Amino acid sequence: MRLFISKILYYIGDAISLTTMKWGNGYGYSIYKQIMLWSCDLDVNGKIWKYVKQKDSKRKKKRNK
Repeated sequence: MRLFISKILYYIGDAISLTTMKWGNGYGYSIYKQIMLWSCDLDVNGKIWKYVKQKDSKRKKKRNK
């Protein structure tokens, strides 16, 4: 059920991005962002959204000698 709702929200957000954000000079961005965040939160297994691991910024690079 969560996956279905997530997919529906994804398509609603996509429709908003194709209509109000293009023709309304970006006025629909806040609604688009919120709907996409809800869709991402509902997709816990990553079937719709691809989750990427964050890189460790503290990792030191080894120098080649």
